[in-house]
This record gives sequence, C-alpha cells and structure tokens, in this order.
Amino acid sequence: MRGGYRCAFILAVLFACIQTTGCHSSASTRLAVTTTSLPNGIIGTPYVASLTATGGTPGYTWSQTSGGTMPGGVSLGSSGIFNGTPNATGTFGPYVFEATDSAAATASSRSLSITITNGAPAVATSALPQGIVNSAYSVTLAASGGTPPYTWTETSGAVLPPGLANLTSAGVIAGTPTTAGIYGPYVFTVTDSTHATAIPAKLTLTISSPVVASCTPLGNEAALTPATPYAFLVKGTDGSGNPIDIAGSFTPNGSGGITNATVDYNGFTNGPEQLQVNLAASSYAFGSSTLGCLSLTFSGPIADAVSAKHAGVTPDFAHGAGVRAKNGKARAAAASAASSVQFTFSLSGFDGTLYHTGRIIESDNTGGGTNASGFIHAQVPSAFSLTSLQPNYAFGVDGWAAESAGYFRAVIAGTFTNSSGALSAGYADLNAGGTPSGELTGGKGTLNSAIDATTGRGTGTFTIPTSGGNLTFDFAFYILNGSDFILLSTDPPITAGSAPLLSGRALASSRRYAAGALNGYYLLASQGLEVSGSNIGNLAEIGTLKATSAGAIPTAILYVNDAGTYSNTPYSNGSYAVEAASGRVSLAGLTATPPVVYLTAASTDDEIAGFLVGSDSEASSGVVVSQSTSAPAYVPSDIPGNYAASTQEDMDGLNGASLGAFSFTVTGQYIATQKTTGPVPNLPSLGMIATSSDGSGRLNGGNFPLVTNGAVIFAIPDSGDPLIYAFTVGKLSN
Repeated sequence: MRGGYRCAFILAVLFACIQTTGCHSSASTRLAVTTTSLPNGIIGTPYVASLTATGGTPGYTWSQTSGGTMPGGVSLGSSGIFNGTPNATGTFGPYVFEATDSAAATASSRSLSITITNGAPAVATSALPQGIVNSAYSVTLAASGGTPPYTWTETSGAVLPPGLANLTSAGVIAGTPTTAGIYGPYVFTVTDSTHATAIPAKLTLTISSPVVASCTPLGNEAALTPATPYAFLVKGTDGSGNPIDIAGSFTPNGSGGITNATVDYNGFTNGPEQLQVNLAASSYAFGSSTLGCLSLTFSGPIADAVSAKHAGVTPDFAHGAGVRAKNGKARAAAASAASSVQFTFSLSGFDGTLYHTGRIIESDNTGGGTNASGFIHAQVPSAFSLTSLQPNYAFGVDGWAAESAGYFRAVIAGTFTNSSGALSAGYADLNAGGTPSGELTGGKGTLNSAIDATTGRGTGTFTIPTSGGNLTFDFAFYILNGSDFILLSTDPPITAGSAPLLSGRALASSRRYAAGALNGYYLLASQGLEVSGSNIGNLAEIGTLKATSAGAIPTAILYVNDAGTYSNTPYSNGSYAVEAASGRVSLAGLTATPPVVYLTAASTDDEIAGFLVGSDSEASSGVVVSQSTSAPAYVPSDIPGNYAASTQEDMDGLNGASLGAFSFTVTGQYIATQKTTGPVPNLPSLGMIATSSDGSGRLNGGNFPLVTNGAVIFAIPDSGDPLIYAFTVGKLSN
C-alpha cells in the first residue's frame, strides 16, 4: 500500500507541473540556444544555416544583439533562418543571437562567427592563344575560387615550344617562339594558399609562321567583298620622331588583291603628298581571328614621293622641347625609302560576320621607324557625291602646329552647314598649345565636286576667323557614307605660322538643338600632351556622366592618367548649357578646366554623340559617346562579342602602337590576338573584364580602368606613360 501511494503521489505532482507554469524551474524546460557554431559559406552560393533552441514556450523569435554587420548579401530572418548569397569573403562576427519565446523569456547564444570563402579553386583558362614565330608571346593563366594567392605547375605535356620559358609559379608563359607547330597537350595545375588544387582540361598551344609581314593569305579573304572599299586614318610619328597623319582608301577583290586605292600623307619631316598606289604589287590578307594585313606599294619610293623639300623642323616640342628629340634619335636609323607600307587591322561587325568597322596600325616597323594608329571603316560607294551628304555636320580634328622652337599641339572642334558643297555658318573652338580660343564664329568653306568614284576621295577648304587672323584649313576628305567622312590637312605644316597638321572626322549633326539635348548617360574619352615641368608625357582621360534635360550633370566620374600619375575623381554638381544654333555644349563642374563639346546627330556611326575640345593646358581632344537613355545596369554578360581594339595616337611619340582582336565571353573572360610596334606592351592574351552597373570597370586583373556602353570600350593603364585603348564591335550605318 505504501509503495502504491508513493507512486500515485509522484504522478500527481508531475501532472500538476505539466498543467501549470509553476514548475518552469525544471532544467528540462528552460529556454536555451542549442546552436554552437555556424557553417562556412561560399561566395556566390546561397548561404544555408539556421539557429535552433529548446525549452521555453515555442515558437521562437530571433534577433542579433551584437557583432556588427552580417556578411554582405546575407541577413537573419526572425525565424532564425539565414537568407541571401554572400558577396564578399572573410570571417565575420563574432555575433551573439537572442531567442525570445512566446512567453517573452529570452536566451542568448554563445559568440558565433561566419566564414565566407571562395570555395574550391577552379581554372578559368579554357584555351591558350595562338603564338607567332619571332613575335613576343605572353599569357597568364587565370584561376578563380579558393584562397589566393595561387601557385601554378605543369603537371604533364613535356617542354613548352622553343623560345618560351617554363611556366612560372604565377602562371605566366612568356618568350618569343622560334618554331612553328602544335605543342602539348599540357595540363597545368593550380594550388591555392590552403593547398587545395584544381586540374583543368588539357590545353594545346599553336605556334604559327609569321604572316603579317608578307600579307600571305590567312584564309578569310573572301569576307571582304569586292564591292566594299575601306577608308582609314592613322596618326603618329615617322622615323625621325616627327608627327605624321595618313589617310586612304582601298578596295579588296575578295581573294587578296587590291582593285582601287589611294593614300594621302602629311607630316613635319616631308610635308603633304597624295600617293599613287601600285595595285598589282599591293595585297591584303584577312583571317578568322578578324586580324588582317594590308600592304600598299607605291609607284615610286616613299622618299621620292614625299620628298625632302619640306624637311627642316627639329623633332622638339614647343612648350616641352626634348621629348621627341629623344625619340627621334632612337628612330633615325630605322627611317628608309621603302616603296611599300604595311598595316595590320582588325575588323568587327554588328553580327560578327559583316566586317564593317575596326582599328588599324602601321606595323612594318617593330623596332623603330613609323608608329601610327587609328580607325578603319567600310565605305558606301553610292554616297560618293556631294548630293549624298547631309546639310549639317559637327567635326573634330587635332594635330600639331609649327613655331620657331618646334611644334605644339592644336585641336579644333565645331560645326558647319553644307549646301551642295558650300560650307557656311561655321562655329568652332580652338586650343593651340594649351591656349583656348573660346567660341569662334563665321566659318565658311567649300567641298569640291570632283570626288573619286572608286575611293570617295575629294578636297576642300575651311576658314575660321580667329583673334590672330583667319585660320585656313585645306584638306582631303574620304566619304564613309552620307553622314560621315574623314578629314586630313593638305597644307605644309612645317613653316611657323602656317596651317597646322590636322586630321579627324566629320559626322552629321542637327539643324538646331534643344536646351536639354545632352540628356541621358554618356562615356567620355580624351587625350592630350602633358608638358608642364618635368612631368612630360601623354594625358589620357576616360569617364562616365549622367546629364538631365534640365541642364544638370548630377553624377560623373573621370579616370585620369597624367603622364604616369593616376587618379579617379567623382563629380556631383556639374551642369551644361547648349547653344541652339551650333550644338555647342559648355560644361561646368567637371575639373577646373572643363571641355567644350559639339554635338552630332544621335544616330551616327560608332555612337559618337559629340566631339570634345579641351580648355586645358594639355590641349586635349576626344569624343563623347552615347551610353543609355535610362540608368545603366551593366554586367559582364552585356559585353560579349568580337571587338577590334587598338591604342589611339601616341602623342609623346615614345610608346608605339598596339592592335588586337578581342573575343569576350558572357563570364567576362577574353582571348586576344595582338600585334605591337614599339615598346608599348600588349594586354595579356587571356584575361578578365569586370564591370560595375554604371559601365565602369577593370580590365586585365584591375590594371586598366575602363568605361563601356556594351558596344564601345575605352581603357587606360593606371600606371606608366598612358595610351587610350579603344575597343569597338561596330554597327551598321543608318
């Protein structure tokens, strides 16, 4: 009886504890957090974790009581479940989390941390770019994930091609290959700092015989149809280090021959000359990589065609003497009287097959001599007449003007009206040696009616009054289409006070412009010559800006390399004003010396929205390019395509030129085939591009800031003597 009574009593007590709250002191029902650690996460992968508790009165509500911000992209829900995808690596916390039950009792966790890693390492390189015998080769293998730094080794595949050094621990294969062939396959292994490894697919390396120098066929010559002539403009320096400009037109026959061609040359050593091309001795080649070769042979040696009667200017800068003198001394031995000139070009089209526009360099001097770069563009023969041209144009030309001490940089941008070749109502801004003119009016001129029916070449003249007298600009022009033509001065530039050596482009513009015409998002690219003190070298600027119809520029950022000094500066209080009759835009609040822009029509080729002339001491010039009418939101998948790319004019004459065909993937990786003259380095043949939502970003592992609109890319190096790298995929003319 006593045993039964005792059991009944215990059961009664337990039942009472269940029915009332008076027994909460029992350890088995006290609220407690049971989570003792949190799992690691991987960047770019949804983070999966939840907090747990026992006891108390369910359900539980969770909150963070200490530890600072959570990993980027991750948040804690009130149910104790973590949400989101981490976007940064590192160890975060320690955090303290608190659980509150439905009876308002609370309990805290111990200190908990979250570690976000890159995950396992992976090899991003899927193919090795092709090399060419006796041409410098360099590629850096790319990896992602894991924990940098990475270490590379060759796991199998025997020795690399002759002339190439062994793979470095940083993943670099470099050297000058000497023997053509297909080598490998190689297996390269990457190891991260935690000793985790990844092994890629087998990779082969092809070394081809040199083809550019002789313009031997590359197998894709038929891609350039016989009905399509191409005009080009290159700017740079000759073998004495003096400025030159070359413009011309050639028509391919579809199989490597040239059916029509002519070339205009002008420079401080030799002066202007129209060169006659020996068609039978000229050729072109074009490959599947979209790189091509153009060899033009002239009816007499170049030294005779552009005779020494104009020689006499010393290769020195006025306002900065000595830069070109140093360059000229190194190159003088390379100048020759060769009867042919060779160019390398790269073409790209709006659909990857119609090769419409691109970049071009003179490439026959790899260790000295002429260095020049520019653009190439398909022509429309049906537009080779004055009646095909538009009634209004904006133009931008730049170059050099002589004075007794040497020469200085000169830049002009402006507008004019055209009526069957009669030019009038001209407006312009001039910057001569760093001294801006302000707005000039009263410009007028003539386009002569004798236009070559096969090359689109014509001649003209334009005069603009200045405070020092009339500036007359005689020029040859090459029609690209009814809205676009190339300009090149035909005046001897070497006499102090004479017309300068100028070249550039004219694009269709509107008759009148509204006050808020610069409305949307834009890219900006300009270059000049820094000659102040000992800081002598190229100036390169790129940037993005937003403009409103109310005349405000609420946001802008400029990336600047000024003779090796790099900076990036945001602006938040800019403005602009538009002159209705000319489309002249005066900017304010962007640098201490903001440029002036002359607007084009919105639908012109290459998306150039305006020509820029600087008011700075560097006499900068450039373009404004349309980006978007609404707020951009760029990601790497907006960039894919086959781009033609080259450096723009090397104004201090010390760097040379680089040209390439670049293929970008949806993941931001690129593969490039390139050609270089002079000491300017190629970009790595394999690399990555990173973009921000506004179209700014980085190329080549962060060494090249860039801006893009998805069809055009401008990039500059963030160290060393800068050049602007211009990339384009092109589009059809309207």
